[in-house]
Amino acid sequence: MSSFKVALLQHEYTSTEIERRIIEQAGGQLVDTDILPEAERLPAAAEADAIIVRWLNVTPGIIRRLHRCRIIVRYGVGYDNVHYEAATTAGIMIGHCPHYCLDEVATHALALLLGCIRGITTSHAMLAAGSWSQGPFFRVSRMAGRTLGIVGLGNIGSALARKLGGWGLRLLAHDPFVEPEQVASAGVTLVEFETLLREAHYISLHVPLLPETHHLISERAFALMKPGVILVNTARGPIVDEAALLAALGDGKVAAAGLDVFEREPLPTDSPLRRHPRLLLSNHMAWYSEDAEAELHRSVAEEAIRVCTGGLPVALANPEVLHKLGRFHEWKPTWNARWRWKRAAAMKTEG
Repeated sequence: MSSFKVALLQHEYTSTEIERRIIEQAGGQLVDTDILPEAERLPAAAEADAIIVRWLNVTPGIIRRLHRCRIIVRYGVGYDNVHYEAATTAGIMIGHCPHYCLDEVATHALALLLGCIRGITTSHAMLAAGSWSQGPFFRVSRMAGRTLGIVGLGNIGSALARKLGGWGLRLLAHDPFVEPEQVASAGVTLVEFETLLREAHYISLHVPLLPETHHLISERAFALMKPGVILVNTARGPIVDEAALLAALGDGKVAAAGLDVFEREPLPTDSPLRRHPRLLLSNHMAWYSEDAEAELHRSVAEEAIRVCTGGLPVALANPEVLHKLGRFHEWKPTWNARWRWKRAAAMKTEG
């Protein structure tokens, strides 16, 4: 007889054999609700000790139906689709995987940045249409000597900074909760957000989606930026006000932008973003490599097992819950967890 039960909810992966093998070897039972009729999925998960989700919006109503759940683990770095307050109030930990695709996302951000700087989409479209020109058919500026602003100096923002450390760029970063050792290891200069907007030629976004980062890049932010700035977003779509971005592209304030994430996903087929000649787009795939996907499947299973067998997750998104559980003294936070805890404490202080 299995000692604990783990339920997968709305993951849409073609295979979950990695999770099944790891969980069953630890003495647990895996219930993949994706193979069940829709009406049976939540009832099948109601008595699970751990829930693993990917796309599902885990609402307070869903959380109230999880009678035995100790942890909700999300496939991914972010956890904005899990209702934070409801899970914490219910005494349920929120786990996520903040380390599984650091190299992939940082590399993808760099690829989008280089594609925009060098005008790759414009050149490709011209050749695909049968044209050829060796003249200056669009503006390209030298990259060396320019300033890159990194908004959010977490694991991915720091990885991007380290990748670009020898490229002749001035590296600025903004993060109100960053640890001093993070700044030193990334080789950046920490500045205020408005300073970064004014001085950066290139801006790359690496912040989580939170109430205070929704539309962080807005009409006001674009107004502060240098003319001809290049913007890259591999974080979360709603961090950028897409209407304001289109307007900034239209008036020349933004020379180009590389987007992997969007306010609405999948990106609507009639979205004007799809047709803009100075946008380089990808389909929320910055996280992906075969290596990263295997690591993700392994990580969520291992996090579920840790909690189901009496431990704490490596990456705990809601450490406040440990006060409710009488286990705060056991918490040994990662850098990302300390960032989240600092932010929560600051918001409580500010009321």
